[in-house]
Amino acid sequence: MNTPTRSVVLVTASEPEPRTFGKQVVLGGLLDHLVARLGAENVHVVLVGDPDLERPPVPYDLHVLRRPGSREQLRSLATRVLGPARSALQEAALWSPRLLREIGTLLDDLDADLQVWDTIRTAQYARALPRKRRVLYADDLFSLRYRSILAHAREQQEASDPLGDFGKMLPGPARRLAGRPAVYRPLLQLEQRLAARSEDRAPADFDATALVNPDETALLAQRSGSGSVVTLLPLLGSGSDRPRTFSGEPSYVFLGSLEFQPNRDALRWFLGTCREAVLAAVPDFRLALVGRGSVDALPEAAAWGDRVRPLGWVPDLDDVLLSAAGLLSPLQTGSGIKIKVLESLSRGLPVVATSFGVLGLDVDESAGCLVADDPAGLAAALARAADPDVNALLSAGARRRWDERYSPAVARQAYDEVLGLVAPDAGPA
Repeated sequence: MNTPTRSVVLVTASEPEPRTFGKQVVLGGLLDHLVARLGAENVHVVLVGDPDLERPPVPYDLHVLRRPGSREQLRSLATRVLGPARSALQEAALWSPRLLREIGTLLDDLDADLQVWDTIRTAQYARALPRKRRVLYADDLFSLRYRSILAHAREQQEASDPLGDFGKMLPGPARRLAGRPAVYRPLLQLEQRLAARSEDRAPADFDATALVNPDETALLAQRSGSGSVVTLLPLLGSGSDRPRTFSGEPSYVFLGSLEFQPNRDALRWFLGTCREAVLAAVPDFRLALVGRGSVDALPEAAAWGDRVRPLGWVPDLDDVLLSAAGLLSPLQTGSGIKIKVLESLSRGLPVVATSFGVLGLDVDESAGCLVADDPAGLAAALARAADPDVNALLSAGARRRWDERYSPAVARQAYDEVLGLVAPDAGPA
């Protein structure tokens, strides 16, 4: 952007705090950078959520607008999905004329010189308001996510919580109906098509459209015919300055909330499918589960006994990651980019993963990542990573790739360029 940005407003329907899962971490990195560049008084967040919810203090101005109620949602689902708007279900579930008026009035009052709209869910409001300098932070391509879920559901003949996050946005009756296989499969197919339509038209309405996955950036640029689709990698912390303390024990970490369905499905697949191969290759294998959610709802964990240990939420990841042999990321579906892998690379922690488990990242063995998609391959990779000499090489490669490709110093340059930001000591653009 030619004109330096002096004030920004971010419009989102995702709670930015506390940063307990990937989406919040990504938004948090963006907001931290905006505050560092512009000052807290020049950064505003318009959150579509619950105004009555108690939230932690934040270093920016937070403005909460009430999300659509059930009646508003049902009316919107009936009129916008099948009507001329042809909205995606997740868009319709967040739409209301009342909210459009409130967002428009608030944006006029704030008069920020750059608007950042978070995903196609809020972008629909931008198209209905006067054009200003604006960027769409698209995150990832929902249409690819749904295609992946559909393919996995066909292979497994079932899908647990197939609608994921957008299903939680639906009113109760619609959500319960959508949980039936005869409903969710055609519903996901419809949502995939409608989401792709919204994704493809979005770049024409924004000065830039940003995705976290370079492959998805290229795909959307090709699908939309736009030259303004860019990649903004997650802006995370600089990693740990504490040394690793791996002692040679084959102890691994699964990182991620079990309340997030792809994590839950991945762990159920690994525990239910890979036990025989893993224990044959690594008899002393141990796995710590770090993240919200309970292992009690995973019946596949019972056969592993105390080899699988749920730790729940851990405030300092260094306490568990620095002593582990590696991160286990056996995801079976997905889109976007894997924050948990970046957290590992930043600490020089080797990664054993499926292809989906390192999706969106330019990594291989030279970057500390061993990738396999079947039980035997994962078992062999876990055994290799437990070897102290191999582990040391993988660790060095992980940290090197982080420094070269994913560190804050690299990511900040892209954020500044796309958002028109100027470093405090850089002077006028």
